[in-house]
Amino acid sequence: MMYSPAKAADKAGVSRKTIMNSIVNLDLPAHRNNQNFWMIRPTDLANWIREREKSKPQTRGQNTNVTQHLGASTQHELDTLRAQLEISFVTRRLEASERDNEKLKREVKELKAELKENRDKMDQVWREVTNKLLFTSRRYTRQEPFLLTQDMRISIGNSDITNIFLD
Repeated sequence: MMYSPAKAADKAGVSRKTIMNSIVNLDLPAHRNNQNFWMIRPTDLANWIREREKSKPQTRGQNTNVTQHLGASTQHELDTLRAQLEISFVTRRLEASERDNEKLKREVKELKAELKENRDKMDQVWREVTNKLLFTSRRYTRQEPFLLTQDMRISIGNSDITNIFLD
């Protein structure tokens, strides 16, 4: 929050003319805004008031409540500015984290697609290998009937099984 010379004079307990004279004498830092109005930062005003009080001797019964009120007000404004700055910093970090998170999500999605593609390729390779093995291996085909020999007979109950492979 910036003060106009009138608002600064009100806060400091002096006249607007005193504020303007201090600006002209470069005792009080101020700058002009886009509308060509003088603007004074609260910290500059607080420093100017402190310097002004140091330079003039304090008379008996002088009221320092204005300075104490301004100091408390300025401290509150500084705390508010710090909080706003911290919020701004945290907001920027959050936005950066969200951008990084989105980037990582895209990378994970790409890696999943690549993994699926590689898995499909591997599956195709295994099918080709299996087919080649099936076609390259020769099946054993019997040329003549298989006959059971005496030692190959199987006894089931009362009957013997013999030559079950003969036609």
